[in-house]
Amino acid sequence: MSKRIFALLLCVVMLVPALSACATTGEEDPGAYITMYMTDEIYDFDPAKAYYNVGTANVVSMMFDTLFKLDENGKIVKSLAKDYKIIENEETNEYAMQIELNSTKWSNGLALSAEDVVFAWRRLLNQENSYEAASLLFDIKNARAVKEGDEAPDDLGVEALEPTVLKITFEGRIDYDQFLLNLTSVVTAPLSESVVAKNPDWAKKSSTMITSGAFKLGKIKYTETEDAKVKDDNAINKDGKQGSSTSPVMKVEYFYLERNRHYYRNDERDSIDSSVTPYRILVDCSMSDADLLQAYKDGKIFYMSDIPFALRNDSYVKDNVKVSNALSTTVCYLNQDVEPLNIKEVRQALSLVIDRDAIAQKVVYAEGATGLVPPSVVNTTPGKDVVKFRDEGGALISTAKNLGEAKETLAKAKINGKAIVPANYSFTVKYAAYDDVNAEVAKLVAAAWCELGFKVKAEPVYAIQNNDYLKTQEEVPKDVCDDLFLETIERRKFDVVLFDYTAYSADAYSMLGNFATAFSGMALNRTTTEDGKLSYTVTSNRTGYNSTAYNNIMEAVYYLPYFASLDRNNANQKFAGSLYTDEDFAKVYDTVKAVYDKYYI
Repeated sequence: MSKRIFALLLCVVMLVPALSACATTGEEDPGAYITMYMTDEIYDFDPAKAYYNVGTANVVSMMFDTLFKLDENGKIVKSLAKDYKIIENEETNEYAMQIELNSTKWSNGLALSAEDVVFAWRRLLNQENSYEAASLLFDIKNARAVKEGDEAPDDLGVEALEPTVLKITFEGRIDYDQFLLNLTSVVTAPLSESVVAKNPDWAKKSSTMITSGAFKLGKIKYTETEDAKVKDDNAINKDGKQGSSTSPVMKVEYFYLERNRHYYRNDERDSIDSSVTPYRILVDCSMSDADLLQAYKDGKIFYMSDIPFALRNDSYVKDNVKVSNALSTTVCYLNQDVEPLNIKEVRQALSLVIDRDAIAQKVVYAEGATGLVPPSVVNTTPGKDVVKFRDEGGALISTAKNLGEAKETLAKAKINGKAIVPANYSFTVKYAAYDDVNAEVAKLVAAAWCELGFKVKAEPVYAIQNNDYLKTQEEVPKDVCDDLFLETIERRKFDVVLFDYTAYSADAYSMLGNFATAFSGMALNRTTTEDGKLSYTVTSNRTGYNSTAYNNIMEAVYYLPYFASLDRNNANQKFAGSLYTDEDFAKVYDTVKAVYDKYYI
């Protein structure tokens, strides 16, 4: 399902009256307050982790500016970037881009610089980090080598020539428009090293984070759920080791965003609202559904995003709602280290028995998915007609339930040569406890799988009071929360996990690449064998899926711009990572050539 609620009548960029008067002491009136609502609570505003639900990605995009953005027509336009130029020199084999940044400041008043871009990109590609969006930057010189541990982050081909001038050196002549599209992703937004490097929880509270976008986090208030505690087996103790801890369940009561008064503004010359009109956007998560709707009708709430499940069939809501396709699909990740989910026929049967049309009708404002990439993803190549990816790729799966075919497929599944008995297996579908729509979807999916004879239940995962010891503070901070649902995905602590899989950019490859080993963004563990050779242990992606054929297809897409310079018999050429032998790379090359011959000749 890819349709999500976009807005109810009014949007936050409209001018609205203030909800409450703001006391002044001779200073300039700070401006309007806007109250809105989101069903998805947010516990971490780190741009690198913003893509597990649409609501978080939208809010974080208001807080962190990117070098480029997409306008309302899907055209790439400059944002933090003031200007850029492409540098090509075939004689010296130099292919680069130089970007001049606009003059703007972080929310603490310090100037945003090219060094902030360099730090953010090195962080994204650091071998020790598992950021799925890392492959957005793989065209940069040494990017893949840095990600795979063959080069240090400092060897990445990006440097600050001047405080506001960034130079990016590429592996060769690339698709520059595609690279600019990648830079519209908030994952690639600049970050301040002085803030991020010293605190792993930097993006969880206002006092430890600064932002470059139109808004900053003003305050977030958590409420402890009465008499509810959850066990966490990944609590970090004083010695830096993991252990078990029981912590109270928390929920967001409200948070508010405040105007970044330094955003594209001369503090001495410009009025306080010269670049951002609203002073504060309050996101209230505390009201019941009935009270929420009444507050909207009474004009106390001016914007609602992602209508609560209980209100979606309300006649007033249906008459006034505006729907837009989002860059997301509700997905189930199946952990392929878990039996019997590691059996292809089992996974196929589980897919066949889901009635996507019925679920879409149940949750309202959605449509059954016919593939991973949603209908909102289009071809953005300049000079070419806009084509929806789904129209070009077609429907890969049926949206209707087919119990008969599912049972026939399941009957073919075997483990150690023996037929699978579904009643012998039980597993859970985990979902974020604070997302009522996904809670309903998870329950419907679990019920469908029970029809095949498996013992399946939907299980909510909560946010808890922080239980990790922070060495820099020599204590366990109690004023931040840990989102165990996010940690469940990152640590692969699930049988099945259901969430909104959101594209990193308006491009199909940003959704598809993550399931190929080299493009998954997962950290690599390197060891040296007795004969001196390097050996890698790599989790191919969050699900554990690993297909040579699929890996080669994703590699083919990546290598297309470099095809003329490829050496079929050399796996260690500058474009490649080090995950391939010469024989492996020859197979990749053949796949690239087939695609190149079909589409480029």
